[in-house]
Amino acid sequence: MCLRLRYYPLLVCVFVTGLSAIAGTQTQVAEQKGKWVLENARLRVMVDPNAGGISVLEKAGGRLWEQPPTAAGFSEPVFRNVRKVSDPQAGLVFESDFGTSAGKPNTLTVTLSLSETAADLLVEADMAQRQQEVENIPFLEPFVLDSLAAVLVIADYSDGHLYPLDLNPFPRSWLSVSRLDMPWVGVCDLQKGYGYAIIVETSDDAYIQMRKVKIAEREVSLPRVGWTPCKKNLTYARRLIYHFSPVGSYVALAKRYRSYAQKQGLVVPFAEKLKKNPNINRLFGAADVWGDASLKFAQEAKAAGVDKMIIHGRSSPDEMKAVNELGYLTSEYDNYTDVLPLESGKEVDSQHDRIPENVVLKADGQRMTAWLTFDKKQQFMKRCPAFWVPSAKVVVPKVLAGRPYLGRFIDVTTAEDLYECYDPNHPLTRSEKRNCGVELLSYVRSLGLVTGGEHGLWWAVPHLDYIEGMMSGGWSYPWPAGHLIRPKSKDEQFPSPWGGKYGSWEDYAKWGIGHEYRVPLWELVFHDCIVSTWYWGDASDFLLTAALEVTAKKDAFNILYGTIPLMWANREGSWHTHREIFLRTYRNTCKLHEVIAGTEMLSHEFVTADRAVQRTRFSDGTEVIVNFGPQPYAVQLTGKKYLLPENGFAVKGPRVEQSLSLIDGRPITTIRCGDYHYSDQPKDAAGR
Repeated sequence: MCLRLRYYPLLVCVFVTGLSAIAGTQTQVAEQKGKWVLENARLRVMVDPNAGGISVLEKAGGRLWEQPPTAAGFSEPVFRNVRKVSDPQAGLVFESDFGTSAGKPNTLTVTLSLSETAADLLVEADMAQRQQEVENIPFLEPFVLDSLAAVLVIADYSDGHLYPLDLNPFPRSWLSVSRLDMPWVGVCDLQKGYGYAIIVETSDDAYIQMRKVKIAEREVSLPRVGWTPCKKNLTYARRLIYHFSPVGSYVALAKRYRSYAQKQGLVVPFAEKLKKNPNINRLFGAADVWGDASLKFAQEAKAAGVDKMIIHGRSSPDEMKAVNELGYLTSEYDNYTDVLPLESGKEVDSQHDRIPENVVLKADGQRMTAWLTFDKKQQFMKRCPAFWVPSAKVVVPKVLAGRPYLGRFIDVTTAEDLYECYDPNHPLTRSEKRNCGVELLSYVRSLGLVTGGEHGLWWAVPHLDYIEGMMSGGWSYPWPAGHLIRPKSKDEQFPSPWGGKYGSWEDYAKWGIGHEYRVPLWELVFHDCIVSTWYWGDASDFLLTAALEVTAKKDAFNILYGTIPLMWANREGSWHTHREIFLRTYRNTCKLHEVIAGTEMLSHEFVTADRAVQRTRFSDGTEVIVNFGPQPYAVQLTGKKYLLPENGFAVKGPRVEQSLSLIDGRPITTIRCGDYHYSDQPKDAAGR
């Protein structure tokens, strides 16, 4: 039997007998007929030791959240020795068993307390014998949401997804929290807006398991946090926060995490970053371009009206100086994680190191493999993160001594999961591995370089300026995106060098580029702190042959999210094959980004029931409406009417106004941004 979410409007005003009215946010604890109650002005938490269940009344909305029973029918209480504590704050403590390791129960001490500032239930788990060897430990059961509009809210190697809870099979049944782009997940009702988030404070050694629960005749999947061992032990106390929200849906949950991230020092706005490196301004409104770093290309682009670009690659020092003087941001690819053997007489560099001694040693005694070329001719090994900074200190100063780079792109570090190293000469926990990433990015930025990274992770935000991959769907590519192999058609199939198959085009269309299930969770939290774009193997112009229409849709996403495009200037890229697309993508997305790069994204919403029309708002007052649907849609923005075609948009803010709308049946693009004016509307007979 599964307990469901219930609605108790009277309980917002009436408290259970035995507890006095709660003044302010003061927490009170009491035992009532064998059950325990933990309560303040926002939440009422009820603990049933015999059933091993926790329920939470969120008072503002009057909703009671309950868990499915964990061990019904046991003769002994599932939660043992429940007791009140008052240090450092009022709460409840109990012991309980959570799974087994080597056939023995994992007995954890669980502490529950309430936040003084938010509708948060704070949970800590510890073990009396921390050095006891343990396996993965499943923790508290999920709180159940019984709704046909219920979704999982998650940034799983993407800007954000909404997965309906009744999907079968569920797309992501087990996830490492340390590989989530932000260490939180949510559950909410999209129609009524209520829900809860789980913020995993000790996220380095944790996982999310989607727990199947039966509700009436339906089966749904709900998130349950579990703890992974740290060097085979629990090692330290584990913590998470349940935040309950009566309204606001996934936006409210994302904003709760932003508030939490601010207190952790993770929200570092561009207004602060620019004080240390004014060259970051070159990112704002820049197209991220790979494939040609020549002065000739830069001069041609400038003449064509491309005012800002990140140009990756290497040319002569004099050419690079001239490119910088054009206002562009020169940068170069770098990678410290994947290495080949060091050649005799050579010194360590970005992609060569001493093998096997400087390679990660796994718990099973094997050295960790890394990148495998598509032809399988080169197997890279995983350099231990302990050697990242020492290697960078050998490489980067020499590069800068010879060439005037303004930026540097660090591959892989912010795209891979955390892992441990068991080599006694350079041992690392997952947390220590994360800190190695912080130290590497911090070192690169300390050299005055605008720093980019592959994909994005929460801990890197204070130490990165731009990220490539956050806009992409991550796991759903049906082509070898990492190997930069362009598909010729939607149904072209590729063998994976690691075995198995790539995803299907249907998966990519639904989860990678589909508008129904994407939401800008990352941008709702970090838009004013870091610039986001697409993965280089899923660039704005990467599918010109297989799916030309996708480029316009990616432009629409860039406009809606306030992010930048990534494009290619090599022979296959749009600069040479479809220059009009390159220029269209640049002007439609980058002029807007230039003025809102440093603003907070305040909201995102689905305007229509089919989610085809979406709206975002930014802290400077800019509002964006985009129509992803095939049928034209009429909108009104600040009193002006627009008929938006597929991938059409209307934008109005204090410093920008632009639209792609139908005028007399023809799509017309108009952009006004400062001194920049553009329109492709034909002039009338009088030349107006």
